[in-house]
Amino acid sequence: MNFGFNEEQKSLGETVAALLADFPALTGPDPAEARDPAVWQALADLGLFALLVPEAHGGVGLTLVDVALAIEALGAGLAPPIAASTLIATDIIVRAGTAAQQASLLPRIATGELRIALAMLENGQGYDPDAVQTVMGGNGVTGSKILVPDADVADLLLVLARIDGRIGLLLVARDARGVSIRRHADIDPSSGLCEVTLDGAALMDGALVGHAGSGDVVPRLMDAAAIVYAGMAMGMAARMLDASVDYAKTRVQFGQPIGAFQSIKHRCADMAVAVEAGRSAAYYAFWTAAENDPDRSRAASMAKAYCGEVARDVCNETVQIHGGMGFTWELGLHRFLRRAKVLEHGFGNHVWHYERIMVETLAAQAVGDKAQAA
Repeated sequence: MNFGFNEEQKSLGETVAALLADFPALTGPDPAEARDPAVWQALADLGLFALLVPEAHGGVGLTLVDVALAIEALGAGLAPPIAASTLIATDIIVRAGTAAQQASLLPRIATGELRIALAMLENGQGYDPDAVQTVMGGNGVTGSKILVPDADVADLLLVLARIDGRIGLLLVARDARGVSIRRHADIDPSSGLCEVTLDGAALMDGALVGHAGSGDVVPRLMDAAAIVYAGMAMGMAARMLDASVDYAKTRVQFGQPIGAFQSIKHRCADMAVAVEAGRSAAYYAFWTAAENDPDRSRAASMAKAYCGEVARDVCNETVQIHGGMGFTWELGLHRFLRRAKVLEHGFGNHVWHYERIMVETLAAQAVGDKAQAA
């Protein structure tokens, strides 16, 4: 397995990072000014949303490994969450969508015409998809979703719901009958977290993605989302590490840069080790998703749990290292800490994913023991 990225993959990540740098408000101190609709169009013009779309539908036909560094750049630049949600939904539609869905949706995704939000969580239900209470039946789909990133600017909602007693994914137009959306007050206003109420919401033609209760569509969505969130978390952590090192080199105290003091030097070294370890976990998870490897779910959970912790800790340390300034609001460091907390809890927090790792590991061990005994 080669963990090195080729020049095209590196260039793609650098290009996305450079584009987002043209929108300084994204990482500026005030989260209320960080939602610029021009960012989506700029990313669409760059061709970001065509990358995962097969060539037959007007895209480039790349894999999640190919876009791993671009996803890191989305995290480092605090890009609008709808960008990541649309990439995750694209992966699902490419792998599980019907021919009609792919022909109708993928060309419009590729051009940036369609933005897709992921409506998964419900109040009091935890992270387990099997606990979903939203139900399809009668005239539409009924239920309530919380913490849906950028639902208010999406064109479509990809909704986790119970269908004939089994779980599955449904496509619902944001402006469909029976859909109401309300913004949450949350720790990171730039994440655009929303409550989505579905009151017999009308379904679009061919709304069911994959087959409810069978196949891999819901586990794939959970894994792909966890991996993309892990990648973005590492982009944020790496940017905060760079900010800490730069500051430690230039801030002079007692006649020398503060980076010369062991307490700061060791903190930066610990952060560097954690970031590299997190990247290794994330890149392996991207590979398992691209190859649909049997280890995909375990790798996704390892990456999501560990990278979320790394991003949170590195953001906290960065604020501490800049603490000599007395107040770091004007640097926008709090923006990264806020987003890290949101990503940490999206699509399963570290506790849920560590439990999932244990279950997957024990299951794999049981299979191995059975094969050895046979």
